[in-house]
Order: sequence, then structure tokens, then C-alpha cells
Amino acid sequence: MPVKKGSRFSRRPRPRTEEDRKALKARRERKEKHIREQREAAAGRVSYVKKPLSARSCVCMLLTAASLLLGYASLYCGVTTRGQAALLAGALGLCSILCCLVSAGYGISSFWEKDKKYILARLGLGLDLAVLAAWAVIIIIGVRN
Repeated sequence: MPVKKGSRFSRRPRPRTEEDRKALKARRERKEKHIREQREAAAGRVSYVKKPLSARSCVCMLLTAASLLLGYASLYCGVTTRGQAALLAGALGLCSILCCLVSAGYGISSFWEKDKKYILARLGLGLDLAVLAAWAVIIIIGVRN
């Protein structure tokens, strides 16, 4: 079966003249030069994808999660006993506040690490501030009543 001319299975004719060969060679050199220029330009760029996470921000996020769990357990104890919570609820609440403060310290100190990603530190600090604000409101309401 004959192959159609111009299909991808047909053989391309080689340049027969010296001018065609020179033009093809010049086109290849321009292409290689363009590729080299792109690689040199890309070498100077900063890639944010390759940066590792800050180690302290991971600790910050773990302590934030622990603080949220302790705070939830404390509030659960207080709600189930209708406000007559035992000493355990207060201890869990105090531990939650302390975990928040330590986590905020780790989050702030993680910004001093160079060339790292700080997304967990930012998230942890935001959650820490929210939890501390919630505890401040709960304590103020408890003192007023």
C-alpha cells in the first residue's frame, strides 16, 4: 500500500542543495542558542516549590493541634457537667493555653530560618491567636458571672 505524501509515515526529503543545508544548520543553531538562553535565565530564578518546610513551623502546627484538642476536651467537660466541671477541666484549659503560647513562640522563631516555607507557621499562629482570644473571652465571661 503506498504511503501518502505529507503524512507522518512518509520520509522527508533531505536538503539537496548547499543553501538548504546551511539554512537548516542555522535554524538548529538558533534553536540551541534559544534553549541555552532560557536555561541561563531560569538558573537565576528562585523556585518556591523546592523550599522545605521550616522545622519549627511543623512543631508549631503540632502544638496548635494539641492545644485545640485540649481546649475541646476542657469545654466538653464543662458542658457535660453543666458548668460544674471538676479540676480536670481547668487543668485541660490551662494546658491548652500553655500549648498555645509555646506554639506561638515556635511559630515566631520559625520565621528566622532562612530559605524555608512558612505556611504552617502562619497557619499555626493564626489558630493560636484565635484560641487565645477564645480563652480570653471564656475567662472574662467566667469571672463576670
